[in-house]
Amino acid sequence: MKSSQLFIGVISEGPTDNRFLFSIVKRSIDEIIFAYGGTTEIYIEEIKKDTGKSFVNQIIDANRNHHRENFINILLIHNDSDHKDDSKVLNDKFNPLMDEIKSIDNEVICKEIIPIIPVQMIEAWMLADIDLFLDVISAAKNKADLKLNGNPESFTDPKDKIKKALQIINQEKPKKRRKDLQINELYQLIGQKIEIEKLLELNSFRKFHNNLISSLNKLKFIYKQ
Repeated sequence: MKSSQLFIGVISEGPTDNRFLFSIVKRSIDEIIFAYGGTTEIYIEEIKKDTGKSFVNQIIDANRNHHRENFINILLIHNDSDHKDDSKVLNDKFNPLMDEIKSIDNEVICKEIIPIIPVQMIEAWMLADIDLFLDVISAAKNKADLKLNGNPESFTDPKDKIKKALQIINQEKPKKRRKDLQINELYQLIGQKIEIEKLLELNSFRKFHNNLISSLNKLKFIYKQ
């Protein structure tokens, strides 16, 4: 069993997404490695991509440029599905990317790629533990009052759902004491507190988690029989 260092690169859709992702990625890996009896120092860093290029070229260029100076074992790439499942983003973006990555020879580049594809949006993952969400926003109302009933992956626009819930909460605060809570404040708060077990109830997170296990096993950071 390896007891060493694991370097993870993350390319996300935006900086607010990283505030949520970094904690859940690290805690997921910590829990997986611990479950298999290992100990590993984990380092996670943001890798920035250029705009104005195709998805494949953005990722290849960012991967190549970063890997020249800083080694990474695994590259995580976040892209919301903006759809009822992950089929469209896999077919349109990740499958062409993986084909291109496989065709690159004799070049220093990270080839261990794991997609992070929340169904609809990453904000659905933020609602995986509705009790935590209500606690973080200090809501006196329940999920039905805030129209947050149901599986978060079934919400067409979970980000809008959160914004509307915050509007209701903010409007009920006394005007003299009002400091409106904004959605941008929630990503890091929820990311640090949400239990991985709760996230695993969502199909899209479970796919990501299973892919993490496969990659860690492949790279011999764990030994899965």
